[in-house]
This record gives sequence, structure tokens and C-alpha cells, in this order.
Amino acid sequence: MESAKNITLVALAVLAAALVLPVSRASAQDDAWRPWAPEREVSGVRLHIDNDLFAVRNLDRDYTGGVALTLSGTAARDGLLSLDPVLTRIDELFEGSPAASVRHARQIGLIAFTPADIVTAEAQQADRPYASLLFASNGRVRIDADDRGAWSSSLTVGVLGLQLSKSATDLIHSAVGSEAPKGYDHQISNGGEPTARYMLARHNLVYADPTGRIDVKTTIEGSVGYLTQTSAAVSLRIGRFDTPWWSFTPELDDYIAAPTPTESLGQQREVYFFAGARVKAIAYNAFLQGQFRDSDVRYSYDELEPIVVQAWIGVMTQLFPNTELSYALHYQTAELSEGDAAREVFWGGVQLAHSF
Repeated sequence: MESAKNITLVALAVLAAALVLPVSRASAQDDAWRPWAPEREVSGVRLHIDNDLFAVRNLDRDYTGGVALTLSGTAARDGLLSLDPVLTRIDELFEGSPAASVRHARQIGLIAFTPADIVTAEAQQADRPYASLLFASNGRVRIDADDRGAWSSSLTVGVLGLQLSKSATDLIHSAVGSEAPKGYDHQISNGGEPTARYMLARHNLVYADPTGRIDVKTTIEGSVGYLTQTSAAVSLRIGRFDTPWWSFTPELDDYIAAPTPTESLGQQREVYFFAGARVKAIAYNAFLQGQFRDSDVRYSYDELEPIVVQAWIGVMTQLFPNTELSYALHYQTAELSEGDAAREVFWGGVQLAHSF
């Protein structure tokens, strides 16, 4: 665990340094982006795929994978069964000054978790439980008039414990020629249980290089529901980019990317590296603790690590005039304090985004 301690110290140091950076008012993005521009009906779509197979380690355990499809634009706000009206009402409780612009997104997805030993059919009390979530989510981004700050929020509803995750995992393992997990009958809330989560985050652009080659932002976030937590993060981009600083949010990757709106690309071709660190204070995690329904394997709050550190590094490249591909490697310290599951976690994430 020495490597985990070292990475934790580095992440905390980077976070502390970035939080005290002076705010720079010089930004090449000021001329490229107008926060009051009208939102399109469909501004973009994004496919996000996470899998531990994409990480540098070939470990099939913990957060083993997820997939999400995100639609951006007013169609995400106004579509059938949209959660945006409810999300808007909740956001009004926290809104301060009116935003210069509001952007919308809608997402559907599936995420899954497994213990290290997936060939054992019995419940494994010493390792993390099987868990899964099928979900739908609406997100909003409210940009300040000076384009130096923004609020992100999302409302997610879903179902824990469906067998759909087993079917999807079996399909992936069959495709790569590995043995399928055998313990999904012991997953959290096996058979299905509804759940929900509300998330609110404040972003601040603390530095933007006048040449448009570097930007740094900080994010303070809190959520209640199946993940109840608070966090502080710093993230940066280095390279050539022409999209708004608030439109890329790897710091809100709670097992899967947040429903952040996709924005139209500018005139220059984007190629950049990105990195960041995040410190989370955990109050409740349904994927480990379960909910109201009985679960064969579950942990109490006293067995959770109250502080979790994340770090990530990745690259974004533009494939076509309106299409981008990104890859990120994610690291996370242990979520449990004892037992076989008290281990660091790695996974990789791939995003394919197209703007209109």
C-alpha cells in the first residue's frame, strides 16, 4: 500500500497548490465563447465506456465497467420523461445570481461492480459485493456572466440489483474469451430496488493562459442519495483546445461520467492532455452498504474509508471536424478499510463525442 500512500500525498499536494492559485482574468477563450449564445435543440451526443480492461493493470474486479449515452441540448430538457423540471425546482433552492446561460444534458447508462474472485458462486463476505445500477439522469450547467464560474447539477434515478448487469457482463467476457462472473445472485439489492441521487457542483476557472494552451479549474461538489458525499478537485488541460472550460468534467466521474453538455467545437483542431486530483469525504455508498432491501454481502459505515482520493490522466484528440475521442486512466484509493476489498482501484475510460 506504499504506492497508494505516495499517490495520495501527491494528489493532496496538487489539490492544495491549485486551490490557492490566483485567478487570472486573461483568457483566449473570452473571444471564442459567448455564454449567452442560444442553446441548440441537439448540440451533441457522447458515448462513454469504462472498463478495468482499459487500465494498465489487467484486473477484473471492483468498478469493473460502465456505459453511458448522453444527449445535449434543449431536447434533453424537453424530452419525454425528462427529469429536468424536477431538477430545476431543486436547483432553485440553491441558485444565487441569474446565470448568463444554461445548458442541458440527458443520460442513460449501466454500471457494475464485482469482487476479485468472479468464478466463485457463493457469497464472499470478505470482499466487495457485486453491485449494479441501471440509471437515467438529467444534468444542467449554469454559466456565470463573466464565464469564470459555473454550476453543474444532476438528478439521477435508477434501479439497483437487476440481472441486466449480469447479461451485459457475460456478453463482454464472452467477447474477450474470459470466464463470466458467477456471483451476481448475491449482488446489492438483488432482484431490483429503486434509488436516486442529486448532485450539485461549483466550478471556478482559476487560470487561463492567454494563448489558450492551458486552463486550470477547481470544483467543489456535494451529493445526496445512493452516493452521499462531498469533494474538492482540481483539473487542468494542456494543449490546443477550443471548447469551453466548463464543458469537460472528468472531476465529476463518480464511476461514470456526469451528464455534462457537449458543446460545438471551435475553429482550431483540438488535441490536449488533461489531468487532475480529487479528495472525497464519503458518508454513504449504496454499492457497498446496500439500501433498504436485504443484501447477502454489505458493509457498515464503520468499515468504509471516510476519505477517498482519486487521480486521473488522459488525452483528447479530434478525429473529424465535429468528433472527438478521449482516453483517461483513473486511480482511486481503497473504499473499504479492511478485508480483501481494502485495495486501490484502477480503470480506464473512453469517450466518443460528436457535436452539431
